[in-house]
Amino acid sequence: TGQYVPFWARTGEDGGLPVTSSGLAAVGADISYADKKGWHFDAGVNLAGAASKPSPLNMGKVYGLVDRLYVGCGWKMFHLDVGMRPRQRELSDVSVSGGNFMYSRNARNMPGINLRTDWIYFEKGHWFGIKGNMSHYQTIDDRYVSGTLIHNKSLFAKVSLWSKVELVAGLEHWAQWGGVSPVYGKQHITLSNYWRVFIAGKGGEDATLSDQVNVLGNHLGSEVLRINWIHSSFTMSLQYDKPFEDGSGMKYKNAPDGIWSLQFLFNDRDAWVTDLVLEYIGTTWQSGPIHDRPATEEEMKEQDPDGHYYGKIVLGGCDNYFGNGQYASGWTHDRRIIGLPLIIPYAPDASGIVRGVASTRLRGCHFGLKGVISRKVPYALKATYTKNYGRYNQPATSYFASEPWQVSLAFETVIGQRIWDRLPMEVTVGMYGDVGQLYPRSAGFVLKLSYLGSHKF
Repeated sequence: TGQYVPFWARTGEDGGLPVTSSGLAAVGADISYADKKGWHFDAGVNLAGAASKPSPLNMGKVYGLVDRLYVGCGWKMFHLDVGMRPRQRELSDVSVSGGNFMYSRNARNMPGINLRTDWIYFEKGHWFGIKGNMSHYQTIDDRYVSGTLIHNKSLFAKVSLWSKVELVAGLEHWAQWGGVSPVYGKQHITLSNYWRVFIAGKGGEDATLSDQVNVLGNHLGSEVLRINWIHSSFTMSLQYDKPFEDGSGMKYKNAPDGIWSLQFLFNDRDAWVTDLVLEYIGTTWQSGPIHDRPATEEEMKEQDPDGHYYGKIVLGGCDNYFGNGQYASGWTHDRRIIGLPLIIPYAPDASGIVRGVASTRLRGCHFGLKGVISRKVPYALKATYTKNYGRYNQPATSYFASEPWQVSLAFETVIGQRIWDRLPMEVTVGMYGDVGQLYPRSAGFVLKLSYLGSHKF
C-alpha cells in the first residue's frame, strides 16, 4: 500500500527480492552425491528475473540475476564450496539475523571460495570439538571502491560441560581490501598484502596513509558466546553475538552492544510450535561517543612527535558499525546491508552507489515463531520493534535526531505437498506490515507458487 513493500517482505532471502511492488520468477536445480567412504559432491544453480516499480533501491525496472551458482565437494566433515552459495544460518530463519551479526543473508550472494568444516571432535565422547572456515569473496556490485575483495575466517570451539550442556565460543573475522578507489586509485593485491589482511596488520609503503597508520583494509567481525541445553524434547540456546570494528571493540569496550538471543528448537518438527526465538538488539554504545581527545603536556612528552596521533589520546569510540571512510560503501553489497538488516544504509546516489550507513545506533527487540498447523500447514511469525538513533556526531537536522521508532510484522504460511500428495506444488502466502516513524506505513501481500521436482540417481 506504500511506496515500498514492508520491511519483512523485502529483507533476507539473499537480497533477491525487490523493495517495491513486483513480480519475480526463478528456476533452479541442485544435485548431491555421497558415498559410503565419506566423499560427497553437490552443485546448484538458481536464476531469477524480476519486473518491479522503479526505485533507486532496485537494480532496475526489469532485470535478471544469478542467485546461486556453485559446486561443492568434500570428505567427511571437510567441505570446499566454489561460486555463489548461500551460507548456513547459525540460528533459526525466524531470527532477525540468522544468528550472525556480520552475515545475515540479507544481501546478494557473492562469488568466492569457502573452505569450511563441520564440528571436528577429538575423542569418542564428543566433549570437545572445533569448527571453522577460510574464505575469499569478490564483490560484483556497483560500489565506491569497485572490485572490492572480501577475506573471511572463523574458529569456534565447543565444550560439553555436562552431558546435556554445551558451551560454544568463537571469533569471526571479515576484511574488505583491494579494488579501485576513485580517490586513491588501484589498491595493490599481492601475497604480502594478503598476509597483512589475514593478520590485520598495517599497510606497507604502497598503501594509503590511513592503512599505514591503522590496518590494511576495512576490518570487522564478531565474537560469539553460546550455551546449549539439550533436553529430551527440545534444545535451548542462549547466544551473545558481539560485533567489533576495531581494536577497542575486540577488547570489549563496546559491550554490551550486540544481539542477545534465546532460542528453543523442539524435536517434534510437526508440532504447533517448532521454533521460538526472542532477541534483544543494542548497538548504541559503540565504545563510547569520543574517538580521541587532546593529550596533556605530560602525555605528549611520551609520544612520538612524528606519530600520526601526536597530541591526541585515542579512546576508541565512535565505532560506526558497518561504515568506513576509505571503503565508503561500507558493509553493503548490491544496495543491501550484508549483516544485521536493522542497520540502515544510505539510499544509492544518482550513479546507483551506496555511500555509507545512515543509522547504525539502535535498540530493539524481536520475536520469531515457527510451527505446523494440524501437522500439515507450516507457518512463521515475525515481529520486530526498534528505536533508531542514527550515528554519533550527526547533524542536528538529521532525521534520526527525532529517534524514530518502528514496528515490522510478518506472517507466512505454506500449503504444499502434505496436502496435495500427487502434485509437487507449494503455495506460499505472506502478509506483512510496517507501522512507525522510520518507514512509511504500509501493508504488503506475497503470493508464491513453486514447483518442486526431484529425481534419485
